[in-house]
Amino acid sequence: MEERLYPQRWLILAVLFVVVSILQFAVIITPGIATIFIPEYGFTPAQFGIVCNMPFLAGVLFGIPCGSLGDRYGTRKVMLVGLFVFVAGALWRVFASDFISLCISSLVMGFALATLNSNSTKVIRLWFPGKAMGPAMGVYVCGASLGAGVALKIGPSFANSAAAFMACVYAAIASLLIWLLFFRTHPDGERCEEESSLQQMKAVMKDKNVWLISVMIFFIFGCSTTAQTYMNAGLAEHGSGNIGLASTISASSAVFVAIGSIFMPALIAKFNKLRPVMLMLCIAQFLVLCLIFVLPFGIPTLILMFFMGLFLGGMLAMGKAIPALLPNINPRDLGAVGGVQSTFQNIGAWFVAGYIIAPICQVVIPGNIYFGIYVGAGICALLAGLTVMMLPEMPTSVDAKMKLETAKASVSADA
Repeated sequence: MEERLYPQRWLILAVLFVVVSILQFAVIITPGIATIFIPEYGFTPAQFGIVCNMPFLAGVLFGIPCGSLGDRYGTRKVMLVGLFVFVAGALWRVFASDFISLCISSLVMGFALATLNSNSTKVIRLWFPGKAMGPAMGVYVCGASLGAGVALKIGPSFANSAAAFMACVYAAIASLLIWLLFFRTHPDGERCEEESSLQQMKAVMKDKNVWLISVMIFFIFGCSTTAQTYMNAGLAEHGSGNIGLASTISASSAVFVAIGSIFMPALIAKFNKLRPVMLMLCIAQFLVLCLIFVLPFGIPTLILMFFMGLFLGGMLAMGKAIPALLPNINPRDLGAVGGVQSTFQNIGAWFVAGYIIAPICQVVIPGNIYFGIYVGAGICALLAGLTVMMLPEMPTSVDAKMKLETAKASVSADA
C-alpha cells in the first residue's frame, strides 16, 4: 500500500500532544505535591511511590486488550471510552481519604493512559510514515514531558492535595472534549478485519523480539518513573528544603526531556545502526543519575538534569519507535505489538519505584535514600541498554527500514 502524508496529520499530532500532556499532568501531579502530600497522609517513601504510580497498573491490566481493540474498532472509539473512565477516576480521587481509596481511584484514572499508550505507535506510524515518524514520536513524548513539567512546577503551589486533584478533574474533562471534537480516523482506516484480535495477539507473541522490546521498555520506564516520582522530594531535601528552586529544576528537567525527545531521534537517525547508539545512551544516563545527589545542589544539579533529560528523551522516543523498526513486523499489527509493549512499560512504571527500589533503599541506606533511589534508576537505564543489544540490528528510522526492505526485494527479484 502506498503511504501518504495527509494534511490532517498535524491536527492529529496536536490532539495527541495535548491529550498525553493532560494525562501525564494528572499522573505526575502526585509527585509534584510530594512535600504537601507525604505529610498530609503520613506515607513512607515506598507508600508514596505506590500511590504515585498506581495509574500505570491500568496499563498492566488493560494494555494488551486496548491495543487489540484499537486495531479492531479504531483508536477514536476505544480512546473515548478510556477518557470517560479517566474523568470518573479523577473525580473519585478528589474525595479519596486513605491509602486504599487513593490507589483504586488512581488505578481507574490510568485506563485512559493505557489506551493511549497501546495505540500511539500505530496512530503515529499511520499518519507519519517513513522518516516523518521519528520526529512525530518525539513530539508525542514531548507532550508527556510538558504535562509532567507543569505538574512538578505548580504542584507545591496548591493549598492541599484535594485542590490539586480537582484541577485534574477540569483537565480530564478538557481532554475528553478535545478528543471528541478533533481526533479523526486515518483516511485509509485503522481496523484489522482480516483476522481476529486473538489471532493477531498469537501471531505477534510468537516473535521473541516483541518480548525483548517489551523488557527494554520495562527498564526505560522503570528508570523514567522512578526519577520523576522522587524528583521534587529528593531535590527539596538535597537543597535543604528549598522547594521553590527544587520544583524549578524538576520542571526544567521535563523541558530537557522534551528537547531530547525531539532532537535525539533526529541525531540518532544519522547513524546506520541503532543498537550501539542506544547502548551508549543508556550508559551515559546511568552515569548522570548516579551523580545527581553526589555533586553540590544548584548549578551542577541543573547541568546534570539537562543531560538526564536529553538522554531520557532519546531513550523514550526511540523505545516507543522501535516496534516500527523491527524486521518482520507488519504495520497492521502495530496495535497488538504496542499492547504487549505498553503492558511491560506500565509494569515498569508501576512496580519498580514503589515495590523494588524505594523499599530496598529504605532498608539499605535509610540516611541517603534519594541517592540510592537514583542509582537504582540508573541501573534500570543500564539494563535497558543491555536488552537492546539482544535484539537484531535495526536501522535508526522507519525511512531507512523501508529503503533497506526495498533494496532486499530488488536483490531477490534479480536473483
